[in-house]
Amino acid sequence: MNTLHFRYAVEIEKTRSITQAAENLFMAQPNLSKAIKELENTLGITIFRRTSKGVIPTDQGVKFLGYAKQVLIQIDNMESIRSPEKSAGSRLKLSAPKTGYISRAFAEFAASLSESERIDMQFAETTAMNTISNIRENGFSLGVIRFPLKHEKYFSDYLNEKSLDSQILWDFRAVAVMPSSHPMSCKDILDPEELSLASTELIFDGNEIPYILNLRTAESEDISKKNRLFLCDRASVLDSLSSINNSFILTSPMTAEELSIHGLTQRQCGGEKFRDLLIYTSGHSFDETEIALIDKIYTERNKCAFN
Repeated sequence: MNTLHFRYAVEIEKTRSITQAAENLFMAQPNLSKAIKELENTLGITIFRRTSKGVIPTDQGVKFLGYAKQVLIQIDNMESIRSPEKSAGSRLKLSAPKTGYISRAFAEFAASLSESERIDMQFAETTAMNTISNIRENGFSLGVIRFPLKHEKYFSDYLNEKSLDSQILWDFRAVAVMPSSHPMSCKDILDPEELSLASTELIFDGNEIPYILNLRTAESEDISKKNRLFLCDRASVLDSLSSINNSFILTSPMTAEELSIHGLTQRQCGGEKFRDLLIYTSGHSFDETEIALIDKIYTERNKCAFN
C-alpha cells in the first residue's frame, strides 16, 4: 500500500474537491482520480462519494482517513529527524531506465520550474539494479525500474530485502519500434520470430535480474540466425534505428511526436509484458516537488500509444 496515495486522499477530504486537491498537489486531475481509484481497489472500499456539497468521505472512508492521518503524522515525525542540509525540496535525484517518456517528463518538469525555485537536480539513466543501488547508497530519492513481469517475484523479494517501497507506473506489452522504411513496417501486427530473423535487433545491455547470475546464459538461445546489436544508451539506439534500415527494438510504446521526429514507426508484435515500477526508501515522505515530478511522469506516459 502506498502512503503517497494517503496524502492524496487526505487532501481531497480537506478540499472536498478532486479538482482543487489536484491543483494543490501540483498534479493533473485525471491522474489523481486514477490514484484514488487504485487505492479504493486495493482496500476494497469506497472512500469518497460525490454530493451537491462536494466530494465527501463514506463511513468507511472516514475510518480509513483517520488511520491514514495517523500514519502520515508518524512519517512526518520521522522525517523531521533528518539534518537541515537534507531539507525537502532542495535536491531532487531520479534514477530511471532508458526510456523516452521518463526523460521527457524530467525535462518538462525542469522547464516548468520558476527561477526562484532553487533545486539541485540529477537524472541518471541506468539499469534496474543500478537504480536500486542509487536509492540505497547514492542519495537518490526516487527511482524507476523496468523488468519483465515473469521476473516480478525476484524483484519483489529483492526490494523487500533492501527495505524499498514501490508503486506501479505502467504495465505494458513491448512493441517493435523501427524505421518507417523498414520492409515489414506495412504490417499492423508482426510475428516476433519472423521479425527477429529478418532484421537487426537493437538491445540495451545490462538487463540484470536479482539472484540470477549471467542472465544471457540462464536464458540462452540459438542466435546463429539472428543479428543483434547491444547498445548502452538511448541516443545510440535512436541513431542506429535511423541509420540501419532493417533494424528494430522491442521497447515501451512511444509517442506519435517522438516517432515522427526520428522517422520511426511502432507495431504490435505480441511482445513480452513489462512493468515500470517507482521505487523509494520505505517510509519515504514525498514533498511537493517529488509529487509534481511523479505527476509529470504519469502525464507523459499517458501520451504514449498502445497503452
